Amino acid sequence: MALREIQETIDRDTRDPVKQVCLRIVDRLAAMRADQLQRLTFAILADFAGTSPDADELHAALTALTTMQHSPLMLYFVFYDAGDDREIAVPASDVMQSVDEGIFVHPRTGEEVPDFAHQLKPVYKATREFADTIARGDVG
Repeated sequence: MALREIQETIDRDTRDPVKQVCLRIVDRLAAMRADQLQRLTFAILADFAGTSPDADELHAALTALTTMQHSPLMLYFVFYDAGDDREIAVPASDVMQSVDEGIFVHPRTGEEVPDFAHQLKPVYKATREFADTIARGDVG
């Protein structure tokens, strides 16, 4: 999919001010190298959008950018393992299941983690399709 097609999908399927936030984010992402399109935090994406990380339109835009056909972004979480002083990527579906069940299992040790919500941070990365589009320079 070409970048232009993603922009047209945003233009067709979203409304202002969310549309403008989506377009600003996609334009900034498209200007980056493919290897830079991971571990994108709310603060980084808010800066790209020119909004606050708490802005409702940012959250709506991120929902749109992760759920639209040929979505440019995907959500995942980073679990901070204090014992090993490292971060572990966790799929969003695993975190959503943990929230529903009230139990989070440490991805490496298999042990239940108490008060897990404070150790998980949402982050975004480009989908493979979007990263490939950017790497090819397919802006037409």
